[in-house]
Amino acid sequence: MFAYIVHKGGVADDSAAELAVAARKIDPTASPTAVVTGSGAELDAACNSLRASYSEIWKIGNEALAYPNAELVRQALVRILPPGSFVLVPHEHFGIDLSPGLSIKLNSAFVSDVLEIEGMEGPCLKVVRQEFGGQVSAHVRCDISSGAVIN
Repeated sequence: MFAYIVHKGGVADDSAAELAVAARKIDPTASPTAVVTGSGAELDAACNSLRASYSEIWKIGNEALAYPNAELVRQALVRILPPGSFVLVPHEHFGIDLSPGLSIKLNSAFVSDVLEIEGMEGPCLKVVRQEFGGQVSAHVRCDISSGAVIN
């Protein structure tokens, strides 16, 4: 299980802690791997700040990733993530841009607008997602047996 971590100025976004909690709702024994992209000292600082929450951190450093670009990050993730990966992505503007295409490239399920993770039921992940501009909270099941990108 992987968590894509958003950061700015060397500081990991608050969603990093939320993704670690979400991973444990899916699998209480999970030890998610943080995936952080960027460049230079800011990337190093962001990775160091995650050591308390994540036992394993994958750092993808390249000058081209200094400014977040969903297409470049997507290409990098597709190269390193193993088949059948489960990827948690923060629900913010960059994650919304990154996630749909990432799920297509990984040939895995995609669930957006997730408000709550209820847990597993067989091969299916049970989630609550927001629909119709926030007017409806839908309880859905998603078969994640071939991997998933959750946003």
